[in-house]
Amino acid sequence: MNKIKLILGIFILSSLFLSSANSQTRQGDYIASIEWSTALNVGRASDYISEFGWSGGALTFKKFVQNNVAVGLNFNYNIISKEDLDGVTELQNGTVSGPQARYLNYAPIYANLGYYFNKSKREKFIPYIQANVGTSYVWQRLQIGANEVDNDNWHFALGPEAGFIYKTGNGVGITFNAKYNYAFSSGEPLGTGDDNSYSFLNFNLGLSYIR
Repeated sequence: MNKIKLILGIFILSSLFLSSANSQTRQGDYIASIEWSTALNVGRASDYISEFGWSGGALTFKKFVQNNVAVGLNFNYNIISKEDLDGVTELQNGTVSGPQARYLNYAPIYANLGYYFNKSKREKFIPYIQANVGTSYVWQRLQIGANEVDNDNWHFALGPEAGFIYKTGNGVGITFNAKYNYAFSSGEPLGTGDDNSYSFLNFNLGLSYIR
């Protein structure tokens, strides 16, 4: 009888332990985020517009395939613009100067693979790193008086990212991330030369729902 009680006790304790452990795993869970997105051109794109872009948004959905690994999709949109009363821009067929407005719109669509450093679902602060790969639609415009010059293309794009989620309770968290985007050269550039690549940084702040 005592042996039976001992076996039953071990079985019950083991079941409770496994149930508790499984309840803390993230595998099969998901994260959905909506974010305010800002952007800053770097490299060649900063020669066209060096101002900070405050207008933008992002949507992200990820699912954990392992306790620390998630895969998902990200949609981003950013607008950067500049008005110059005495601007100078080199085009393929010459140089234009005078009052002008410049615009760059970015719309990256990425598949992503992220690694989350904290294993337990009880952790409130969850830092992560992520690799993004996909395509980016880039729309560039130069407006001089009533005249406009447009240049738009789809580009193959990459975007390494680092960030964190801070859980505030009830499955809701605050998320922040920084991302470097590189859109490989595609199509003809608006200016001189044959390089039509773009690179820019994202700084995103938003809300996440974690299940």
